[in-house]
Amino acid sequence: MLKLKRLVISGMATFGIVGFLVSCGGGDGDDGPVFNPDVPPQDVEVVSGDRFDGEVRNTISWEYDETTTDYNVYWDTVPGVTTSSDKVVPSDTGLNYIVHSGPDVYAGQTYYYRVVAVSDDQTSVPSAEVFGIPQETETPTSLNDVVWNGAGTLVTVGDSGVILTSANGTTDPWVTAGEIPTSESLAGVTWDDVNVQYLVVGAGGTVLTSADGDQWMLQESDVAIDLEDVAWTGDEYIVVGKSGTVLTSPTGEELTWEVRSIPSDLTNTTLNGVAVGGDTIVMSGTNGKIFTIHDKNLDWDELNWTVQTVGNNDLNDVTWNGSAFGIVGSNDTVLISLDGITWEERVPGTPNITFVGAVQWDSGIPVDPILAAVGSAGTLAISPDSSSGYSVPTNDVSEEVQLSAITWVDDGVNNPYFVIVGNDGTLLTNQQ
Repeated sequence: MLKLKRLVISGMATFGIVGFLVSCGGGDGDDGPVFNPDVPPQDVEVVSGDRFDGEVRNTISWEYDETTTDYNVYWDTVPGVTTSSDKVVPSDTGLNYIVHSGPDVYAGQTYYYRVVAVSDDQTSVPSAEVFGIPQETETPTSLNDVVWNGAGTLVTVGDSGVILTSANGTTDPWVTAGEIPTSESLAGVTWDDVNVQYLVVGAGGTVLTSADGDQWMLQESDVAIDLEDVAWTGDEYIVVGKSGTVLTSPTGEELTWEVRSIPSDLTNTTLNGVAVGGDTIVMSGTNGKIFTIHDKNLDWDELNWTVQTVGNNDLNDVTWNGSAFGIVGSNDTVLISLDGITWEERVPGTPNITFVGAVQWDSGIPVDPILAAVGSAGTLAISPDSSSGYSVPTNDVSEEVQLSAITWVDDGVNNPYFVIVGNDGTLLTNQQ
């Protein structure tokens, strides 16, 4: 494993990318790197949460350093952890992470950690203090998408009509929404800050709206096709789905949907994701298909669209960060574009991962947005690129775990963090 150190690289237009430099571990003599006890473990992070039939847990990770022979992690439920604090007895461990679970770990409790590196008879100074707040899941059902409204409510949707809400996914628990008028699988959710409502789409043409995330209204979509994703353009909703389906509707208490004409070569394509950047709309689909609308304010005709095939991998999600689009997909696919037309392939360095979700900023784009992608084998990749990205160990890295969606929470008061959902009711947070 490479010894990597993170830092922010200025001047990189795409996604405010967090980069890496190769760490020298404190020395560069003929005998190789030398352990330096004055250097604490770097880049310590916590992923917190639960998976159905599992335990709530915190996964504490750090930058691996080959000069280190062991690590000790100390914890407390109040700030100010020292080496006199309790030492974590891990329920699982790897080269650069341990899992803290069991009778000491409760949902909704804040846990503070510091990491100390050990090399033979030497120990390093403690790392910076980090914290995590695990919450337990409410369902064994796979969760497919998650959104934050910017004002105190997270909504996640899943199979069998499941909708859960939480004020923050950390100190406040996840609860099942009050009235859900469908049992269809729900695939996508967005927040519309103009009309102050959530919109959810799913199987069989299902469309739901809600002002508070708790009480939901079933809307007529006039199609019976499975719908996969939804975005708010600023003046209308755009929904995508199987068979190249594209629907749009201006907002209102009763939505009025129009089925848009599409290129003939998209009729066998499932459009999995949609994102809006300025006047440009980008839709990603199966078999490498990318469908771009150049000006969302013009008529939907072939003079206003471009269809491309970029590779042959399924493209599962697309996002916009204020200056560039990002698409993620199967077989480690990551694509970046400034205009939705010219795409640059990134090499994330992950081992045959299917990326399913790219981070969404439905409630507003932060000053320095960071591209993050989640997918198979419990993978969370930050700024996925082999030269500038890194993976964060999550609570369960077994092959059967699939993380489906990720959103960003920043209330302007507390430290911002990612909220991640996945199969078997997985609900996680990652402090950044």
